[in-house]
Amino acid sequence: MKFEDSSVDDIYEKERLNKNFKTCTKCKRAYPATFMYFHRHRNRNDGFDPWCKECKSEYHKRYYKQKKYNMTIEEFRKRLEQQKNGCAICGINFDILKKIKNNKVPGIGDPRIDHNHKTGKIRGLLCDDCNTALGSFQDNPLILIKAAKYLKM
Repeated sequence: MKFEDSSVDDIYEKERLNKNFKTCTKCKRAYPATFMYFHRHRNRNDGFDPWCKECKSEYHKRYYKQKKYNMTIEEFRKRLEQQKNGCAICGINFDILKKIKNNKVPGIGDPRIDHNHKTGKIRGLLCDDCNTALGSFQDNPLILIKAAKYLKM
């Protein structure tokens, strides 16, 4: 069988038994047992986390939203739909933003959950730039008004 005739999944499956490959216990795909595909895990015999980096990342995104903001994935999707998949301030579409920014820095372009730091109430979903700007202005509307007046000069 030639290499061109095999799919990537077939190659991984054949090599799965090889000690240089590891199967993710979540998605069940076999990957090379390297730190490129698995996080380090000191308490495991092989030294690797049982989940691949992709599965682990997706899990942490979900867990983080639920734990920090008390927001389920369904509530997050509903909010995205209400905002027409765009930033609540500038309106840029998150899918387009992710295509533009993800080429430079992975993870950039994902919607950020904006919340009131005093009450914890969620205000909306923002792009990185708008979220950073609000943080830079310390969530103070008076400073934002002064900045807007300054820009009009």
